[in-house]
Amino acid sequence: MSREQDEINRKWKEKKVKAATIGFYHQNCQTSISTEKFPHIRLDEVSPVVYLDRKPGKYDYLLMWNVRAEKPSEVDEYLTYVKRHNDTKRLTVLEKSGSQALILLNAYMPSSSYEKVLQSGTISTSPVLAKDGFETYNVVSPDPKGIKKLAHELEAIGDVKIMRVGDYRSEITGPSLTDKQKDALAVALMSGYYSWPRGVGLVQLAQAAKISRRSMQERLRRAEAKLFPHLVKGYLEKSGKK
Repeated sequence: MSREQDEINRKWKEKKVKAATIGFYHQNCQTSISTEKFPHIRLDEVSPVVYLDRKPGKYDYLLMWNVRAEKPSEVDEYLTYVKRHNDTKRLTVLEKSGSQALILLNAYMPSSSYEKVLQSGTISTSPVLAKDGFETYNVVSPDPKGIKKLAHELEAIGDVKIMRVGDYRSEITGPSLTDKQKDALAVALMSGYYSWPRGVGLVQLAQAAKISRRSMQERLRRAEAKLFPHLVKGYLEKSGKK
């Protein structure tokens, strides 16, 4: 193992991990061109990029995207444009429902931003999304120099916006609830309290949990105040309503 790899491993173990969100406009790439032309469209990467052939200035690739818009007609208009684009070899609509479509795209691009990420020593932490012409990469690195290197490499093939750089923050933990608040939510959910129409009231919940009505109401109120904003924010971000 090289000294450089030893140093990288040491930094990972010490958890000195930096994170960055980088926006990237890929010059002469149909992903950036098409989402800039259709600002109501958002693309979410569903699969890894598969390269069928690599030649200087011409990468033949396969990729699945989830296409989202506000109206079904906007999705149709976008798909028609991409299908007719000079760099598209084949576009297959795998599934379409309302204002969303799952597509498999076989196309050409002039250079690979994905390879730049790999070569920089950073690690991608989420699928790429594309909107308003910019692909968004969320990456982590044990060394801030890796993030700087990635930004520099991407600048050679497009325009870069550093949207965030800082310590890595896990997004899987969510709000911190007490055990009593978790128990209250579990009883409420299983009893149909959050159904519509509501199947049970606070008195019945309190009886099931063997606590007072006031205690049940207070635990639910505090738990909901912590949990619901987190859930709503996550939903809106996934649906493109940031």
